Amino acid sequence: MDQENQPVDWFSIYKFPKQPSHPNKLIRKGLGFVYITSNNVSNWILSNVGITDPNNLVSNTLAPIYNTSLNDLLYIFYNDQPPYGKTPKKKGHTKGGLLTDNTNGFWLVHSVPHFPFFLDKYRYPGTGIRNGQSFLCLSLNITNLNTVGIQLQYNQPHIFAANASNYFQTSTPELYKAANNITVGQAPWYNIASIITLAGTNLTSFAKSRQFGKDLYSDLVAPSLEANLDVETWPNEPDRLASECDKPFKVANILNVTFTDIQVTFNTTVDHSKWAVSTQNNEDNWICIGDINRAKPQTLRGGGTTCLHNSILSTLYQNIIVITEPCQKINNLYHNL
Repeated sequence: MDQENQPVDWFSIYKFPKQPSHPNKLIRKGLGFVYITSNNVSNWILSNVGITDPNNLVSNTLAPIYNTSLNDLLYIFYNDQPPYGKTPKKKGHTKGGLLTDNTNGFWLVHSVPHFPFFLDKYRYPGTGIRNGQSFLCLSLNITNLNTVGIQLQYNQPHIFAANASNYFQTSTPELYKAANNITVGQAPWYNIASIITLAGTNLTSFAKSRQFGKDLYSDLVAPSLEANLDVETWPNEPDRLASECDKPFKVANILNVTFTDIQVTFNTTVDHSKWAVSTQNNEDNWICIGDINRAKPQTLRGGGTTCLHNSILSTLYQNIIVITEPCQKINNLYHNL
């Protein structure tokens, strides 16, 4: 759903980190965000409501989990930092949720810890305000949602809320398995799947399990897309992976991002979003949004990203990159916050 609570085929959101001196009150408080929808891909749109508002794209999309009887719906919500409870360390570093009535539904991929609260109404966590965050939401039919179920089995998510009655065991067997914490048990420890939205947008979904044991971006996404990538992921955990230039397709870590028209600039040390875009001299025009970082410990975690081939959208992401990390060894450039 969009800001006016009207259906859209997909949307992408970039929530800004706190910008204490910015003239816009929402951006100043860490609540401001820009978005793109399938109905308007020409430019970033600055939201006139904050990410905590009950009438934004995310809250409108999640409304069924608060306003509808859920007994007849299949839903799965997962987060490696759940809103309640503890997370086993061997579970995937993956965040998102899906819901379907056995005809159509949505898949929401995001980077926000402790989200969503599965209670009486939409609540955005305070822990997701300080840093930048990303969202990708897709409208899918039941066949493609079942494909998402396969990807989740590779991602090995920590599921904190789910419902899948026996009725769904026949109609969506892979989703049913995922909802019941069934994961892959043999190689290959990754999967690349084609996903098609309700309006016919083609996407490529990448999923890896912890047994894959390698970096998602340099060892799977870049060679599969045959594209050099600039990648934005959280840089503050130990053993950050350096930019990779020794393989056929290069992967560079983004260091700084700017939205010139909105006067927002920030270093990636305050950005928890997860996205990758093919480089400007690459004609493939890929933009990928996911949930896993480039760090050595993350090679041993499940996770994934979903990629859209769109020249306008990829250009919008390319144009916000200020600088990337050169291909050289990092010496204590980042620290764990």
